[in-house]
Amino acid sequence: MRSSGRPWLRVLGWALFIVGMTTFFINAEALMNGKAVECDGSPMRPGQWCVRVGGESLSYDEEEKNEARGELVGYAGVGLGILGIAVFVTNGITTRRGNRQR
Repeated sequence: MRSSGRPWLRVLGWALFIVGMTTFFINAEALMNGKAVECDGSPMRPGQWCVRVGGESLSYDEEEKNEARGELVGYAGVGLGILGIAVFVTNGITTRRGNRQR
């Protein structure tokens, strides 16, 4: 008979994985375009300003900082996803070991 292990660890694993992958995919563009700075998909050069529909305007340097922040958050999402997978694997291993000893 197989026990369910610790259900809270499975919930934690799923939560970490879902939050991590969501964070990754939201920031995937910043991860994929490298050091390029873009304004609504158009490349920017130093000295240019990005003006958005809501009246918000950001300089090249501000957009560059936003891109770097998005890249960092994307990598953090990858880390959370991997941590969630590690929780799944370790929970599975300990559950199987516990079942073998019974």
